[in-house]
Amino acid sequence: MKIKIASIITIFIFVGMCGFASAYTIGFDYALDGNNYTSNYAGAIVETFESSPIWVWSGDYAIVTGSVGGRYAAPFGESSADATSYVTVPSDLSSGYADVSLGATYNYFGLWWGSVDDYNTLSFYKDGGEVASFGGYSVAPPADGDQGSDVTNLYVNFYDLPDFDSFRMTSTSYAFEADNIAVGTAPVPEPSTLLLLGSGLLGLGWYGWKRKK
Repeated sequence: MKIKIASIITIFIFVGMCGFASAYTIGFDYALDGNNYTSNYAGAIVETFESSPIWVWSGDYAIVTGSVGGRYAAPFGESSADATSYVTVPSDLSSGYADVSLGATYNYFGLWWGSVDDYNTLSFYKDGGEVASFGGYSVAPPADGDQGSDVTNLYVNFYDLPDFDSFRMTSTSYAFEADNIAVGTAPVPEPSTLLLLGSGLLGLGWYGWKRKK
């Protein structure tokens, strides 16, 4: 009986570990750089677009400043719109995407997402395969593109993502705007102590069963 109970406990622990390892969370913490929102994630690499891009960008995008009616709007910060450079997708077409190759693997991602629209999509890839994807509505409902609202202009953090080495910004209309894009790596908290506990319980049950015999 003891070995049976211990076995069941071990199975539950293993299942819990599998679910725990694949979990991710979305948060909205940020740091301030003057008027601008930026990542406060320890050790993050942040693309500010103030010099040559630090990653490899391709597709339909532009690095811009200011706002152009009907095309793109600078993300709104603490008290006014972003006065620095930022990225907008698409650039030339009314629908398009930009791919960004990071050259390394990460599991944290953050961005100052401007005037979030429900037609904006952020997708993550590892070795060419999609591992996660988020639409504007999933992070800032109603995702109506309000250019001055603190509900649709915010810093969005994606924690504990599956490992990714590239991402894609897609928008089926004008536009997906972002600044201070950040990536980082944190150890995925594998509950190895639970595995040890499960093994110990199994061993204890086996020992009790053997003594009883």
